[in-house]
Amino acid sequence: MNKATTMDTRSERMLELLAQGASARVLAEQLGYSEGTMRVYLHNLYRAIGVRNKTEAVIWYMNRTREESPLPPPRAAAPDGAPPPPSIPVGHGFGEMALAEDLYTALGAMGSFVGPYGYLWEAGLKLKGVAIDAKLTAQRAQSRLLWRALLKGDFAYAKMLYDDGAAARIAAESPTDGAMIACLLTLGGFSTAAQKIAASLAEKGRSAAAGKATAPGREMALVRAVSQAAEGNESGTAALYEAASEKGRAPALKQLAMATLFQVYRVRKELDAARQTADALWAEAEATRQQLEAMGVRPLSREAALPPVGAGEQAVAALRKAALAR
Repeated sequence: MNKATTMDTRSERMLELLAQGASARVLAEQLGYSEGTMRVYLHNLYRAIGVRNKTEAVIWYMNRTREESPLPPPRAAAPDGAPPPPSIPVGHGFGEMALAEDLYTALGAMGSFVGPYGYLWEAGLKLKGVAIDAKLTAQRAQSRLLWRALLKGDFAYAKMLYDDGAAARIAAESPTDGAMIACLLTLGGFSTAAQKIAASLAEKGRSAAAGKATAPGREMALVRAVSQAAEGNESGTAALYEAASEKGRAPALKQLAMATLFQVYRVRKELDAARQTADALWAEAEATRQQLEAMGVRPLSREAALPPVGAGEQAVAALRKAALAR
């Protein structure tokens, strides 16, 4: 599939409507064509972007949209002694909420669509018929706890793991989790602990390379970039920005770089850049949600109803009856 395909206005609008769940009939009504003509245009569109059907077209469009998610460009280094640029108020959008609270709170249920072992990972395993066993469940829970700590800016969580001796074990089991721990420690100012975890990741990379396995090169590059950015080195910030906006990068690592970049900007009081980075992470979550819906998965159903009157009382009565029967 060619994500670089140039789209005309009609094709772009067709893809937008398809991503919203529109049928050929709805597209015809919206764009002013007969349904038969619309089906011909759809066939030509699928052939142009190299897909076979509506679902693949929507996935193609979501991947393309995700890769074009806007991130603020890295700030150029200011001359020595120059005051920092003023922040620009942008109202009360998602980025503003992320600054006022934290990324985890602002994302809410949408946070399950981004980061390691999210809903897309789960849906992919189910489509392949792969069972999620106890070991994989434990690995997922561990990674999601680290991801939540990063979104919340809870840097002390990584220090607790380090003090308990768990951080080194986690890093040995999962390079991505080790990278999250190292990033959290660095952002929290626990530089000595961060260096030790980074050293263990580097050693794992050398061992993996010797055994011709995959070395955690991208994770190590991310850790180095965060370390440099935390020291005020703009080349580190630029490297982190590149990791957060690189096309073709694994979504979990790209989103990890985004969340880390947000925390770097927040700590450095570059508030407008932090807001825009938060908005880009929200766009990632929304793109994933739409991709899942295109696959027929609706983890956040918008069709819900209030329970019937008295349902709560019935549940309480059933619990009391069960307790009396013991």
